[in-house]
Amino acid sequence: MAGAAVASFAQAPLAVPVLLILDSRAKPAPERLQRFTAEIWPEAVRNFSAGGIQLQVRNGKGEMGRAASSRPVFKGLEHGVINVVVTDYIPLEWDKARGLAGVTTQYDGYHLCLIALQHAHGNKFPYLSLNTCVHELLHVLMLDIFELRPKGTPGEQREWRIDRAATHLWLFNEAKEIRRLAAEYSRRLQALPRPL
Repeated sequence: MAGAAVASFAQAPLAVPVLLILDSRAKPAPERLQRFTAEIWPEAVRNFSAGGIQLQVRNGKGEMGRAASSRPVFKGLEHGVINVVVTDYIPLEWDKARGLAGVTTQYDGYHLCLIALQHAHGNKFPYLSLNTCVHELLHVLMLDIFELRPKGTPGEQREWRIDRAATHLWLFNEAKEIRRLAAEYSRRLQALPRPL
């Protein structure tokens, strides 16, 4: 295990820009928000840091609302960063009554991780129940947001791949594959045209 930790720091940390937004319309229970800010989010930052990935986090203001079409509408998102929006719940159109802790997608050109406070959690069990923020950020850093989520077994295999990477990051600070894909993500992010 010590060899894995040393290998992680042999290279300079890979910087990833993140905009953390607490949904101004959310009305979370105080203990859930406290748990997120004191435990879940710091654990995610530590896990990535141990693997040589530095989350360059800025706090932002924004909200998740609803359009007449029932499609969520986000305010405060930015291009060129991973937007992590922390809210009460995942919209029903995305959650489909599954009680999801998070969803990650490209939304109107923005890279978005949506975290539901009522279901978000830290690392619990290797391969099965991992930090919600780490899991969702890995979907971005491992380039899943550039593809439609496959249905059935291929979709489950993709989730397993993310949970495996999150487990190895958590327990062994192993991030070689994550860093390789995250470097490609950074290149894609820098190549995106900037909105006027």
